[in-house]
Amino acid sequence: MQKYCEICKLPAHGSHFGAVTCRACAAFFRRAILAKRIRKSCKLNNDCSDFRGLKTPPCKSCRMRKCVQAGMISDNLQVQKIDNKIPQSVEVCLGRPNILLLSKSERTFVDVNYLVKQGLEILNFGSPSPLHPGKSHLEKMTLAISKPSRTCKKLLLANRDHTTQIWETDFLSAAKFFTHFDSFMELPPGMQMQLLQAIWHIWSRVLKVVNTAKLCNGKWDNNQRVLHVHDDFYVDLDDTKFDVSWIVSCSFEQVKYFLFGDSLNDKIEEGVNAIHKLNLSEIELSFMMAQLCFEYAENRFSGTEIAGICERFQAILADDIHKYYTRESWKDKNYAGRLAQILKINREIQRTIRQLRDRTHVARTLDILTVDFSHPEMFIDSGCK
Repeated sequence: MQKYCEICKLPAHGSHFGAVTCRACAAFFRRAILAKRIRKSCKLNNDCSDFRGLKTPPCKSCRMRKCVQAGMISDNLQVQKIDNKIPQSVEVCLGRPNILLLSKSERTFVDVNYLVKQGLEILNFGSPSPLHPGKSHLEKMTLAISKPSRTCKKLLLANRDHTTQIWETDFLSAAKFFTHFDSFMELPPGMQMQLLQAIWHIWSRVLKVVNTAKLCNGKWDNNQRVLHVHDDFYVDLDDTKFDVSWIVSCSFEQVKYFLFGDSLNDKIEEGVNAIHKLNLSEIELSFMMAQLCFEYAENRFSGTEIAGICERFQAILADDIHKYYTRESWKDKNYAGRLAQILKINREIQRTIRQLRDRTHVARTLDILTVDFSHPEMFIDSGCK
């Protein structure tokens, strides 16, 4: 067999496409045949003879012509078709990432008309007993703070019934709490209900953290991750199983990570420890819950009459807490620093609410949240809407 390539005169490799060539020239011929672009014409009047590429890049036009003259043909050229299509995996077909593969099309409808009706009855009835006219607004509101049951038990399985029970208790307890605020009760009934529907789940956040701190004696850590969620029961994030199939399309761990990330435990621990360290009085607790609610409502209803009303309510509360702190028993204490700590915790809760709002919107867009409500405005920023 011929020892040199018929194209570039370098040592040959074998017979390729009908001629004896080296590997480089065989590869060049293959690429040239498959190439869709037009080759440039020769700059030396088609008189190139050196195709080794040792000094200058060989002329592709003349090199191709030499290949054809040597008898190279494309009849034996095997073209392997490359499928550039994206594999039709389950994720691609459903248009969802792997975490959402179990997403269901069925949705759950929750009717809370009965709850709104009960809330209206509480608001229309007012406080259950005549309030002492000499008491401050905060002192009156402390009368409506419920005490956790001494027989509070741990749930081994938290399901839809327990969640509904939590919603009912939180909504009706918030209604009773605000009937003890005279300025709130002076509002038109429709505005009272509009405010209540916006702030009931905000009101209960502080109370849950306070009761959780009492439940674990201020030692919330990896060894004791409990949450007080109702007067009669609490959950353990390590032991309690959560049935969320009726409200989301994935597991509890997946939706928890999606909505809160991996910093949820740190946030709970920080909040519980801060509350426990403050050891709030009932007056301070009432102020903290009411201030958080009205500041939230002021931002939510920004630019409306309700925003102005909530701003006025906050001024009333600020005046009350100032009078409380300026009593004889507080003269020797740094109540300014204490109040700053309370407001700092409330600001952190507000920041968490804003973060949850954005993630909840994405979750609903992706059909992770599969629940609808008869009164959707009640569940905005609750993590469900």
